[in-house]
Amino acid sequence: MRISLLITLTLFIIGTLSARAAAPPPRPYSGCGVLEIPQVPATEPAPIAIYAEPGVQRVAEREIQALPSLRGNQEPPLIAVGAVKAGWVRLFFDNAGREGWVEKPRPWDYLPWREFLPGRQVRMLPGMKKGLYLLKGEPRENGPERGVLSRGQLVRVIQVEGDWARLQAPPGWFRWRDRDGRLTVSP
Repeated sequence: MRISLLITLTLFIIGTLSARAAAPPPRPYSGCGVLEIPQVPATEPAPIAIYAEPGVQRVAEREIQALPSLRGNQEPPLIAVGAVKAGWVRLFFDNAGREGWVEKPRPWDYLPWREFLPGRQVRMLPGMKKGLYLLKGEPRENGPERGVLSRGQLVRVIQVEGDWARLQAPPGWFRWRDRDGRLTVSP
């Protein structure tokens, strides 16, 4: 009896501690660009139908406000886009990274990352591997190191070349997305 009570109590404590030490949510996927929804009009049909393929097999319905915005709760929503195909965009529709296709006859603006990032100020995300904070002299992994960016640091992007972004100050290149396609910055 005492042993089973001791085992139960131990399992309860372990479960409580592991629940408190839960890992933070993963960084969002970058996809190929972003979809900026200028203003959510009252006439926008709600909810938006999301399909497995363009126009085929509805997999979900979401309100615009329920889509995971890269800007958090700030307006206007900024949604990561995985692909674009003839009037349709494949977007990440939840924080688990699930994707689906949405028809884009709406006044939404799609911009690939190479057009969206230059000229913008972005913030370095916390909790990444040390190597993702390195500032390089060239846009490549084995390029000469020029310094280290800090967590939460604001930087202005002046050029994008693949997964690399060139900064105005401090001068140099860093990875704006990692090899898994997850963002290292918050737009």
